Amino acid sequence: MKQSFSEVIKICNGRIFNLPAHIARMNSTLQSFFGSTIPFSLKDENIPLEFREGFVKCRIVYSLENLEIEYSHYIFREINSLKIIHDKSIDYSFKYADRTAFEKLIAQKENCDDILIVKNGFVTDTSFTNVVFESDKGLFTPSTYLLPGTKRQALLKERVIKEKVIRIEDIEDYRKLYLINAMMGIEDNISIPISSLKIDSL
Repeated sequence: MKQSFSEVIKICNGRIFNLPAHIARMNSTLQSFFGSTIPFSLKDENIPLEFREGFVKCRIVYSLENLEIEYSHYIFREINSLKIIHDKSIDYSFKYADRTAFEKLIAQKENCDDILIVKNGFVTDTSFTNVVFESDKGLFTPSTYLLPGTKRQALLKERVIKEKVIRIEDIEDYRKLYLINAMMGIEDNISIPISSLKIDSL
């Protein structure tokens, strides 16, 4: 089976957010795997009428031969706790449609709402977001991310956050952790206090 990839785009009241970054990532992915790209554009008038109001998730699943677009009304997930999971081999440098690697780790989350993945001692991402740590010194995102998310890139460019090496032993230097992705930013405050991280013995 040929490899396929996914892209998630935020739409709010018929307005499409950060589209150039998503198209750039799609083209870069296709070029890396297939040495070619496919023409793609998304305009406000392309959005089905029933999805032109409210908060909407546009999910694109694509390969060089196929492109599928689906829309759904979006509700923020409630995240009150994260289980730290160690994995030395996970690789999600491209946004694959197949999320089997995450599913195996999520199965270990026990009674927590999601996981925070640590690779070789370095903090990376949750199963569906990049993360931003807050301290008195500012907002910092791990330089050891799994996927360079579009929201993460935008916040770095705007200098809202800074990139930093964050090891598991550094976590206690922070008071709060934000979850960010294409659908949610720091202003949405999907966050937990560091005390709500479940850390097993190393």
